[in-house]
Amino acid sequence: MMKASARNVAISGMALSIALIAQTAQAQDTAQAEQTVEADAPAEAESGFGEILVTARKVGESSQSLPISVAAFTGEELEQKVVLSAQDLQAITPGLTVSNNATGGVPVFAIRGTSTELGIDGGVALYFNDVPLISTVGIMNSFYDVSAIEVLKGPQGTQFGTNTTGGTISVRTNLPTDEFEGYGKVGYGNFDRREIEGMINIPVNEAIGFRFAGNYVKRDGYVKNPDNAGILPEDFQDENHFSLRGTMSIKSGILDNVLIADYYNRDEAPYTAVPVKYVTSGLGIFPPDLGAKVGTYNRVYMAPNLTGVQPDLFGRADLFGVQNRTNLELSDTVSLRNVLGYRNDHTTNSENPPGFTRPVTTDVYRDDKVSQWTDDVTLLFASTDLGLRVSVGGYYSFMRRKTGINANVLQGLFAAFGAPNNVISTNNFERKETESRALYTNGEYDITDTLIVSAGYRYNWDEVRSNVTAGSNVFNPATPLGTLPIFGADFFPTAERPCDLSSLLGYANFNPATCEASRSATFKAPSWMFGLSNKFSNRVLGYAKISHGYLAGGTNFTLRDEGRTTYQPEKNTMIEVGVKADWDLGGRPIRVNAALYRGKISGKQVFANANYDGGGTGFGVVNAAKETIYGLDLETRYSPVAGLTLDLNYNYIKAKFDEFIYPGLGGPSNATYIPPVDLSGATPAQTPKHQINGAITYVWPTDDDTGEVSTTLSGYYTSRTTQANRLGEFDKLAGGAEFNELPGYFLANGSINWKNVMGSPATLQIWGRNLLNKRYGTSSQVQFATFGYATITYGPPRTYGASLRFDF
Repeated sequence: MMKASARNVAISGMALSIALIAQTAQAQDTAQAEQTVEADAPAEAESGFGEILVTARKVGESSQSLPISVAAFTGEELEQKVVLSAQDLQAITPGLTVSNNATGGVPVFAIRGTSTELGIDGGVALYFNDVPLISTVGIMNSFYDVSAIEVLKGPQGTQFGTNTTGGTISVRTNLPTDEFEGYGKVGYGNFDRREIEGMINIPVNEAIGFRFAGNYVKRDGYVKNPDNAGILPEDFQDENHFSLRGTMSIKSGILDNVLIADYYNRDEAPYTAVPVKYVTSGLGIFPPDLGAKVGTYNRVYMAPNLTGVQPDLFGRADLFGVQNRTNLELSDTVSLRNVLGYRNDHTTNSENPPGFTRPVTTDVYRDDKVSQWTDDVTLLFASTDLGLRVSVGGYYSFMRRKTGINANVLQGLFAAFGAPNNVISTNNFERKETESRALYTNGEYDITDTLIVSAGYRYNWDEVRSNVTAGSNVFNPATPLGTLPIFGADFFPTAERPCDLSSLLGYANFNPATCEASRSATFKAPSWMFGLSNKFSNRVLGYAKISHGYLAGGTNFTLRDEGRTTYQPEKNTMIEVGVKADWDLGGRPIRVNAALYRGKISGKQVFANANYDGGGTGFGVVNAAKETIYGLDLETRYSPVAGLTLDLNYNYIKAKFDEFIYPGLGGPSNATYIPPVDLSGATPAQTPKHQINGAITYVWPTDDDTGEVSTTLSGYYTSRTTQANRLGEFDKLAGGAEFNELPGYFLANGSINWKNVMGSPATLQIWGRNLLNKRYGTSSQVQFATFGYATITYGPPRTYGASLRFDF
């Protein structure tokens, strides 16, 4: 009772603070308006801070004028704060958490307790310009020649694109301009990091323009492997990727058309975890008895296979996309917009997830081929005289995915005991089609010159169809102790790996003769939004809104337990109140943006994995019954003296499962089966309670002949984070809780930027990340029960470098 009272007092205090901010800023602004002739000057000129135009509502608007919690950053800010990859975004974005999953090390984004994860599509939607991405790999290294990064928080979907329950992240690239211009950039850093980047903008005439850009990065890994024997990679967590982008714009009369094509290629060693503890597993295996070694934050001991059959370990991606955005200004008040997108992504990972010596390891080869068509058409009406803005639209997407997994489990274990055959081998293959249709509308009406009411509605129809097959040698009389390992795209049953009946019996439609199983599911549900916003002055906006988001259900690939081959939709109803205020403190500009939110989630989609007798593994999604989440987003910016800018941002989030019986998974023996457990009242995984980031930027007083010199020092703190929603009893008794919760950490980054060096077109940057060389984990996994290990994936150590850019 006392805790509830304290919480209510805290929330009331936050709400009162927001109200006081609005009133104080309004009073200051009113006083200033009485003293100035240009009281109607744009807010961006009065604020003292540069404004960022965002397209969260399909039209360019200042981020300060949007009645929603949004974080936006220019390309220049990304460079100043040394954002080199998608995982660096969390260091500058309050409320955004970025980790990496256990397959391929691709980024996992979480906003307000809802995340993207392997098997969960759409909790946080990722956009490249106006088209949703189908792989988070596609956003990992896209931050060059960009105009802005936009992070919208809370349920979305009534105005464009796909529907979400957590938020959206959009990368917006620079479009062609009417000037012939470009730049070339080279960089070098520790771990032999080499970077080449360039852009050229070519205006053909007043109507047609082209822009081309590209980026290439190659870097040695920071996790070394001294036991590689000249066969396996010498290091892991390296970089070797390049990307190209081409844009054509056509502006003629009522037509404004933009065509963008992009390509990304990655060929690296696989992302690997570091084994940090071994125990005797539930199957009686103690990995050190078979040669396994504990690693460190920068070292693993991965030796060649005893069988003599070596996999080629790698992480590869080949991604292509094209999108066309057409705007037609049909009249002064009516416009039509269409965004057509196509993506074709191919990712392949051949990896050793446990990251230790071969005799007891698991080699996994995973191949994903995904293609997707999307079309989003919107009719917009805007009348200043009527004070009315309305959009009506439709969205369609069709995705086809082919996924194959080949796993060789306990490599060399049989040979260690004198048996003739050497591996448990399993394979799975899935063909999946996902189709989504939606109609949506959104409107705003100016009740007065300052008070605006807004509402939106969307209805979704979703269908998913899937066919799977599986093979295993575990129960094959011809090879009772296993076979030599098979690597590569070999995903179908063979004589040595016949149909794995046990993994397919949970499907409603199963044909033993063809070893194929199928299932399908359909879902439909609305999303909606209602809000009020008021401009207390030209520099102060207050708002309140309630929104309801819907995330479609789907099918699970390798989670074979009865009743778990499909999962149901997730729904989130969130209330948010906020204020965005610019004022003066000591005669200098200050900005405070604050938002309080509370969400009630039903059918929460939770990532789960399982181990099965015979070496099989499964992963997928299960539904939690109910979850409550509430929190605070606070962003501040202050310029106490000319040239100095101080940023300090804070995010608080409190989440708990109101009702959640985590289902029993795996088995059937006690060594692999995880019994049901009541997680009601527990904190969901990947939800740190506190996040703080800040930056100090100073532009030094220099003349034009010297150029512009600025320094930026930034920092980021996150509190401890739970990795998995539950541990089995064996894992708990063996000390797994220690590794399931990663401790909080603080990182410091910095840069020195010198533009127009001595009046030249050159820009010099010296940068550093993790300046204090903090050792910290980004994800962990506990597999004591089955294999006897726990692993941690560590973040990069101190990195630094310099770049030189020439503009023309």
